[in-house]
Amino acid sequence: MDMEQLRGQAAAAFHDLDVPERVTLEDLRELLEDDRGKSIVIREVKELARNQISGLWFSLPETDLILHAETSSPLHREQIILHEFAHMALNHERLMDEEEHLATLLPDLSPSLVSKCLARCQRHTEPEIVAESLADLFADALARTRRAGRVEPGNFRGVFG
Repeated sequence: MDMEQLRGQAAAAFHDLDVPERVTLEDLRELLEDDRGKSIVIREVKELARNQISGLWFSLPETDLILHAETSSPLHREQIILHEFAHMALNHERLMDEEEHLATLLPDLSPSLVSKCLARCQRHTEPEIVAESLADLFADALARTRRAGRVEPGNFRGVFG
């Protein structure tokens, strides 16, 4: 598939989610929670960066869990979270081969504990390109909101803690 088609998939998912004109990161989280019917929990994990993984998404039966690597840049942290939000909006859990995927990412974790997991790495696969394109659309929406005067906290770790 060419890049234009992949970006088209991202644009369609953005449109289907019905993202409002003014939106914050918290608004996006709530929109996805409503869409998916479960809560989203976001946590920083310092050890992830050592494994060259900037973000992990666990699709648990009652919760979506996003773990992200420690970063000194609030915008980088936001983009990692938006990328995982994009995977959720795109229903990418259907692409996850849970046992093989989990065994590779987290060999000490029993696959029976997690229903699905997706890691954000430096891969250039079609699902990753679509997710990053959708994350960019989310980031653009957040930037428009900030420019309009409705600003997120500079350090939004506390919003999800």
